Amino acid sequence: FTEAFSHGMLDCASRDRRVVAITAAMAKGTGLVPFQHRFPDRFYDVGIAEQHAVTFAAGLAAGGLRPVVAIYSTFIQRAVDQVIHDVALQHLPVVFALDRAGPVQDDGETHQGLYDVSLLRPVPGISILTPASVAEMQAMLAWAMGQEGPVILRFPKAACPTEQEAFLLPLEPGRGVFTQRDGSDTLIVCTGGMYAEVHEASNLLARAGNPVDSYVLRFIKPLDEDYFIESIRPYGRVVFVEDGVRTGGVSEWLASLTRDRLPGTLTDVLAFDELFYPQGTRSEILVSAGLSANHIADSVRNLRAEKPAGYRQ
Repeated sequence: FTEAFSHGMLDCASRDRRVVAITAAMAKGTGLVPFQHRFPDRFYDVGIAEQHAVTFAAGLAAGGLRPVVAIYSTFIQRAVDQVIHDVALQHLPVVFALDRAGPVQDDGETHQGLYDVSLLRPVPGISILTPASVAEMQAMLAWAMGQEGPVILRFPKAACPTEQEAFLLPLEPGRGVFTQRDGSDTLIVCTGGMYAEVHEASNLLARAGNPVDSYVLRFIKPLDEDYFIESIRPYGRVVFVEDGVRTGGVSEWLASLTRDRLPGTLTDVLAFDELFYPQGTRSEILVSAGLSANHIADSVRNLRAEKPAGYRQ
């Protein structure tokens, strides 16, 4: 995902001279070194000063530029005040690239990117997107550059999964895409960073004769509630999978919305608990959080063992 962002930044900057890149001592980790070499006069590393990076970006945006602030998810926590007061309150066109969102392997407890959605989803006027592939990264970055307010792209420290036809579809604000739609009675809804595990879980279930449909949100905010509810109306069971903390996350809210608007629909939410997750590989962290492909498949099986009230077979 970092490499996809890196290539996307070069493409955007080649087409628009207003695009500048800002980071806080994370040029290599966020994939901005190629940008630095190609556009040295449009690259700013402010050192370990995330608050300054965000306020600096706000000033550049107010001056007519299109700044992109590339910071690890865990470190945007240091600049929440600046995101809210200096960028969102002014409704300035700053793009935030939050690398290492979700579980982060090999960097320890301090680097788990689990809180950005819960912290920033309530902020007025901010958009939050979650790419699931190279094509989506490119499309979402281009979309973000065309907005007149703040946009967040959050993506994991992971390899991009194999491209799917659905990921090539044009972006529609607030709407996601079905990556699997075969008429199953159960749907898995996920953020982009969890698509690889959802896809693996879908394969496990299909091989066992229990196919499941899948839907990738694309947008965490804004979210077209009516479109979402109509999209999932045929399903009696919905599993929500998110690479962020459960409390205040988008999955918990969508599960509540589903139960309110579609009474009788069975739901389950798989997300991170309020814990500081220890050092480990991505797989180890997901297993400890109950978010591995096997856990997702088990959630589907458990829901299928129940019968929704009023559900018609």
